[in-house]
Amino acid sequence: MKLDAPRLDEPLTAVSILPDEDELESLLLEGLDLSGEDLHGREWRGCILRKCSLAGCDLRRAGFVDVVFDHCDLSSARLEGATLVRCRLETCRLTGADLIHGLLRQTDMTGCKADFLNLSEVKTDHVRFASCAMQEAALESVTLKQASFEACDLTRAVIHMTSMKGVDLRTCRLDGLNIGIPDMRGMVVTPLQAAELARLLGLVIRE
Repeated sequence: MKLDAPRLDEPLTAVSILPDEDELESLLLEGLDLSGEDLHGREWRGCILRKCSLAGCDLRRAGFVDVVFDHCDLSSARLEGATLVRCRLETCRLTGADLIHGLLRQTDMTGCKADFLNLSEVKTDHVRFASCAMQEAALESVTLKQASFEACDLTRAVIHMTSMKGVDLRTCRLDGLNIGIPDMRGMVVTPLQAAELARLLGLVIRE
């Protein structure tokens, strides 16, 4: 899947302290510890956050447009209703982050630790998850439009009220996947994965 890359203006303004402004634009933030900060509703545009900690941050209804998160910690961050457009998350920690009611558009998440990530009621449009550890993630009532999962670990993930039609999971780990039977229709899997998922239909497979 081809995604639009974040549009960044050069040069970015490097800052050592986050400005107390509602709109943050063309900034380079490196090594900042913003853990637990109240940043809800802020607008971020054309920024790079590198090795920053936003663990436990209140980022509800925040807007991120053309933003790169590089090796950042977003574990347990509150991102309810947040919008991410043309964003890239590289090798980030999202354990227990809550994105319920959020919007992901033209967004790439690669090499992230995203166990227990809550994506429920999220709307997506051209989104790629690649090499992400998404064990026990929640995808309930998600609108998947042009969503790609590549080499992700979805062990014990919960998928309900989310149509997976056309979604290719052949390179993903699906051990103990908790998925509704209607949601599986049209999902692309390997024969071995299909045999594992057959247990949800109550089938007994014998040779």
